[in-house]
Amino acid sequence: MKFKFSTFLFCFLLISVTSCSNDDDTLTLNPEEDTENTESPEQSSGDTENPEETNEEQSDVLDLNFIIPEEIAGYYSEVSFDVTVEELKKELVSLTSEKHTTLLEYWQRHDYLYDATEDPNNPENVILVYSGESRPKNQYQSADNTNPNQTFNTEHIYPKSKIKVEVGKADLHNFYPADITINSNRGNDPFVAGEGSFTSTGSGWYPGDDWRGDVARIVMYMSIRYDQSFETVGNLDLFLEWNAADPVSVLEVQKNNVVAEAQGNRNPFIDNPYLATVLWGGDDEAVNTWTTDYSGPISEEYTENPTEDNGNDGEGEEDNNGGENGGSENAVLMFSEYVEGSGNNKALEIVNISEETADLSGYSIQKQVNGNGEWSNELSLSGTLAAGEVLVIINSQSDLQKLLDEADISQSGAPIDYNGNDPVGLFKDGTLIDMIGTAGGDDFAKDITLRRKSSVTAPSATYNSDEWESFDKNTVDNIGTY
Repeated sequence: MKFKFSTFLFCFLLISVTSCSNDDDTLTLNPEEDTENTESPEQSSGDTENPEETNEEQSDVLDLNFIIPEEIAGYYSEVSFDVTVEELKKELVSLTSEKHTTLLEYWQRHDYLYDATEDPNNPENVILVYSGESRPKNQYQSADNTNPNQTFNTEHIYPKSKIKVEVGKADLHNFYPADITINSNRGNDPFVAGEGSFTSTGSGWYPGDDWRGDVARIVMYMSIRYDQSFETVGNLDLFLEWNAADPVSVLEVQKNNVVAEAQGNRNPFIDNPYLATVLWGGDDEAVNTWTTDYSGPISEEYTENPTEDNGNDGEGEEDNNGGENGGSENAVLMFSEYVEGSGNNKALEIVNISEETADLSGYSIQKQVNGNGEWSNELSLSGTLAAGEVLVIINSQSDLQKLLDEADISQSGAPIDYNGNDPVGLFKDGTLIDMIGTAGGDDFAKDITLRRKSSVTAPSATYNSDEWESFDKNTVDNIGTY
């Protein structure tokens, strides 16, 4: 019995020693290896605790695989496109703002806009928004333009009066040249759905089939650059529809490039309309231009303006009412505001109180120096003024931003250098029809703003102070509206 127990104890100890030796060899060879799960403890633990959460986070990250053209790749080099939608939007907002390194004044648009909107088929012309007309570059409306045939001015696609950031009112991306009458007809109307060519409806303005995409991409730019609301000028669903339906044109690309050279930043939705689909969705996807399959921007046909200035006598064709540029000689104009502020902060506002578009070619402004009774320093007007609209003329040396923003004409010196004892007059065909001030040198309006009362419905060649409300010096909050 003792022999059997000893034999058993020996075998048991031998087996135990052998087994421990094998376990020690395994741990020594690869002490951290887990043959059943090669993930780290942190990864394994995270997946096990909430696998659905991780999958959801991964699905939110974009996988766009953009092939950005070499000429603009550097501009977008700091944008990471493998992020969430919200992060991409923040990146584009920052990029568009930070690259906007040159903040232009409103009057500087003349230096760049006409090259930006140059007719791709005729370098002497520009293309007008909405109508698609091709007009000579020298027909822009300005007191500094010596061409008497001035047929187009500047359209703010996102209305200037609705832009809440001052620098945004001079952003070239938001501008297009437009026929003066068409510009006035659109006014500040919001954009609405439509079909065919441009038209005004009871509820808003349809820009036309060929311009709806251009409009949408500008409004989207204004949204990310200045946080401007879509609802103020239409609605996001409409702009997404237009962005998809009307592809980017050669003119848009050209304008984007010129503006980028002028002020530093680009409109990303012209570079790639599909970015709008990524950010905001929409029923239809816009064209993704950053792929190898993209064939390039579309070419469009533009119409030569039949009233083109060929360098003959510089006069436009008259309409049935005898006026140039589609205006009527039967319209009624009068002064509506007078600013005699500090320094060169001088401005005159003229309102068309009739129901007809006014032909301005017969109108002019003059002043009496120190009320000496002699009219001089004539400033001739041109173009048209729509019913109910105002024309703002300022001294070009003004330093009040509101005046600079609202100016339709910036005049250096006389007659917009008046003082509070210099009467100013509005003339039609050489005849005085409206007057602010009195002869004799009295300080009738020194360092104040005068605003015409709404009860006044006709101009007067004799100044009547009872027709005017008086405000403190440099009060200009109402300039540009009536």
